[in-house]
Amino acid sequence: MFGRNRKDWSTFVVTGSTAIFAIISLISVYVTVNSWQTQREAARPYFTFKESPIVELVNHVSFEFKFRNVGTHPATELTSKTLVFNQDLSGKPILIDEYSVVNDIPRDTVSSLLVHLDPKEINPNLPNIRSYYIVISLRYMDPILNDTYKQIIYIKWPGVIERQTQPLIHVEASEKQAIDKYMKSFHYSDG
Repeated sequence: MFGRNRKDWSTFVVTGSTAIFAIISLISVYVTVNSWQTQREAARPYFTFKESPIVELVNHVSFEFKFRNVGTHPATELTSKTLVFNQDLSGKPILIDEYSVVNDIPRDTVSSLLVHLDPKEINPNLPNIRSYYIVISLRYMDPILNDTYKQIIYIKWPGVIERQTQPLIHVEASEKQAIDKYMKSFHYSDG
């Protein structure tokens, strides 16, 4: 009888140990997968402004955006769709521009996006020009991970005030919802 309890006890210890090791293994796999996903996300291509965007008023209004790939992996098949519309969210966009880059954009490489507005839409010689929103949707592929990514950048141009060209600024979080609603009303919800 005593031997039997000992056998049951040893079976219990072995089964318990196996269960504990299985749980530890599952936790280890979970941590490893999370770590791998974090490293993967950190290595993907990602674009930021290299410097403040430039506003020029010559014969027309133009904006120059310089994007830098700060990810470890290169970006391929970069396309952009740019919308420019009144800050009061009235009327249709005054510009819908699509652009694509043929070459790969490796890490720390800069790619420029130039946006020119028709002088019929905005006269660059006026002493005061109203504010506009600029929404830039970037799509690109990571050829190493074979994944496609999308970034949407919301910018505001406060226009010209008493012949002083205002710099481009980021949109406030409170404005984003109204901008998205405006774009959906014109079927531009994908940016």
